[in-house]
Amino acid sequence: MALASALVAGGVIGVRHALEADHLAAVATMVEDDDRPSIVGASWGVGHSIPIAVVGLTFVALGVRLPESVTHFFEVVVGAILVLLGARMLLRAAGVSVPTLRDHDHDSGVHRHLSLGNVAFGTKHTHVHDESFGVGVLHGFAGSGALVIAMVSTAPAVGQAVAFLAAFSLLTIATMATVSYLWGRSMAVGGTRVLRAAAGVVGIAVGGLLVVEQFGGLV
Repeated sequence: MALASALVAGGVIGVRHALEADHLAAVATMVEDDDRPSIVGASWGVGHSIPIAVVGLTFVALGVRLPESVTHFFEVVVGAILVLLGARMLLRAAGVSVPTLRDHDHDSGVHRHLSLGNVAFGTKHTHVHDESFGVGVLHGFAGSGALVIAMVSTAPAVGQAVAFLAAFSLLTIATMATVSYLWGRSMAVGGTRVLRAAAGVVGIAVGGLLVVEQFGGLV
């Protein structure tokens, strides 16, 4: 019964966690009106889940918790990145060409691979969105990601911690993939510049607030 409760709690918290303002703002500033926007959200979810799972299980084994100063630091870093992503999206909305992490051109032509590090999966050449993956990793150490790690570290048994993290990770990935898919499809239908501008403004606003709120924790 305790294991089932851990699964349910992890799933519910995973959905709620993915829908937090700074997470949505980050993904919205990286989604383009291409043919596979869900990859952006899924990549963020995978990147986000890895540090939470690794650090959470390590803390369960060692009986320690993530220092608050570390959480503040990553929150400021995430905020700064959100501001940069928002500014880039505003430039794109204005028609200015800016660099993005897109497909890779190999000798056999432009293609994508679903990869984690140097390991590639699948035959359809679907590439993990590197930028979104990296932002997800940073988010794993920041704000509510650190709170999830703290929750996991209080689990009475490793099995319950694993069950919680598994459900949390799967639902976080699925939720963000769905959100980014819907956002990408909305951009593809029309009003791309308006949606890009909106995402840019929200990214800058949320990122700026994170920096202002968390900077005090570093001094």
